[in-house]
Amino acid sequence: MEDPLLNFLVKFQSLVARNVVISHLGVENVNKICALDVAYKGNKGYAVAVYFDGQGYDHNVVIDEVKFPYIPTFLFIREAPLMIKALEKYQDQCQLTLIDGHGLAHPRKSGIATVIGVLLDIPTIGVAKSRLFGEEVKEDSEIYILAHGEKVGIKKGKFYFSIGNKVDLNDVKVLARKGYPEILKLADKLSKEAKGKNS
Repeated sequence: MEDPLLNFLVKFQSLVARNVVISHLGVENVNKICALDVAYKGNKGYAVAVYFDGQGYDHNVVIDEVKFPYIPTFLFIREAPLMIKALEKYQDQCQLTLIDGHGLAHPRKSGIATVIGVLLDIPTIGVAKSRLFGEEVKEDSEIYILAHGEKVGIKKGKFYFSIGNKVDLNDVKVLARKGYPEILKLADKLSKEAKGKNS
């Protein structure tokens, strides 16, 4: 029997995918960056937004109950509400937001980085620790992520970088060449610390 909620979420993701903007941001010129991550303890989520203004870091923590279970390809409904709440403090200053998760490298072209990017109309890139969808294709010195017949991201080391919204493949490539972003490492660390303090 088809789940009406999942059926609705698939339609929502299709709408998101149709509204993705792929445009060149120029990551090399961006100096105000945000990063989003969530840690869990039981049914509580600990979301962290980290903001880097080119000189120093600031962060915001949001803690709330998470009612939706983890279902592959529907991560956004579990994590995006908390991430968006955490990001509110910095959203207007951020030129680029990096999200722990996928962007277009998703069966419906709407991973969490794409959903947040389209909903908030901001530039986003997804950075994930494992491959969810697509093939890895080696070309020149790069390993591209091919999804739905298009290059949507880059694999660098063990990480998968993909277009979220309002960036292009070149932006993703520039970011990936620098390795796993320090700001995402910090978001991961701070979300785990928040979980430890509040559990």
